[in-house]
Amino acid sequence: MQLLWIGCLESEEEFKVKAGKGYDLASAQVSQQNLVSGLEQVSGLYFDSINGSVLPPYPVYRDRIIAPVTWSHVNGSYDISVGYKNDKYINRINCKNAMLKAADDWIEKRYRQRELVVFVYSMRSAPMAAACRIKKEITKARIFLIVSDLPQFMDLGQNRIKAMLKQIDWITIKKMQSKFDGAILYASKMAEYLKLPDDKWMLMEGSFNPGDEIDSAKEKRQSKAIMYSGKLDKEYGIPMLLDAFMQIEDENIELWLTGGGNAENYIGQCAAKDKRIKYYGFLPTRTDVLRKQKEADLLINMRLPSEQASAYCFPSKLFEYMVSGVPVISFQLEGIPEEYFEYLILVESESLKCLVDAIKGGLQMSNAERLAMGKRAKAFIYDAKNNITQSERICQFVNL
Repeated sequence: MQLLWIGCLESEEEFKVKAGKGYDLASAQVSQQNLVSGLEQVSGLYFDSINGSVLPPYPVYRDRIIAPVTWSHVNGSYDISVGYKNDKYINRINCKNAMLKAADDWIEKRYRQRELVVFVYSMRSAPMAAACRIKKEITKARIFLIVSDLPQFMDLGQNRIKAMLKQIDWITIKKMQSKFDGAILYASKMAEYLKLPDDKWMLMEGSFNPGDEIDSAKEKRQSKAIMYSGKLDKEYGIPMLLDAFMQIEDENIELWLTGGGNAENYIGQCAAKDKRIKYYGFLPTRTDVLRKQKEADLLINMRLPSEQASAYCFPSKLFEYMVSGVPVISFQLEGIPEEYFEYLILVESESLKCLVDAIKGGLQMSNAERLAMGKRAKAFIYDAKNNITQSERICQFVNL
């Protein structure tokens, strides 16, 4: 049997290079690494991979010409991140064409006439088209789609031209969807939206690799810190978080924010008024972010129930937060399975008052109570959502 991964993986070295030029999909990189590693350990096989970077167009991303990169993530594997011209509006088409060529090359040079199982990471036309090309040439191949987000609910702040291109792309995606043998969904409501029969999908909201955990000693300080890390967009409730924090009159608390987004100006205005607000921007590495999270007293997930996408996605940040051992505040989103709720400090409803009450409730817990809650949440992710356990479920679903 042969395994093939089609997605947007990069080598460790290339990911750092691209991150320095404007690539910010660290969550997708980590998610794919966890799944590839877990599936390889469970199956005893290894993946080849064909990848296309999801880059902002030039000049937002520094390079106009993306050079191809090849590497081996394990001994014997062949991995490629394709090269293409990164011009605005046509960069996705260029990437798709490059991935189709890479698929043809893989069939010619790497296929060994064995049973073939292909996993496609994310509902994007480029990797899906590459998988469909392989299915056309190798009819006995089985192809499975991993859907972390629905494209209809991503990049909602786009201009009219991009929105039109996205609608056209969605028609193509829907046609290709019918060619897949099954889907691995990050939120159960996706199945309803995609009109998938019950036997054609499974729920797997992500995974955590215990080997990724870092050691970090909590710094002793007088104040307590609430932390948010990630996309700092207005659509993600960042203004509400700032407004709620500023309503809490306590000089011994701080709000830490890391990341970037369209709410940065409002963050700056609020920080000028309230010195307890600390904005760190983008920290140098993911390890720095994880260390900072462990130093906090509360972590907060600000995806809002009113956000249309919240029913159709699982906030991957939750894994990262919960394994820190720090209690997590979150709204009760439809995309979060109910089994998580007992490990979270839930915001009762989407209102400023309820958010203030949840933050105050978390701050009023004793250190022992916070430690116990964080420890329970961490154990839940370690035991039930580690990449080996999740990969075993996937292998059973795809009959690997």
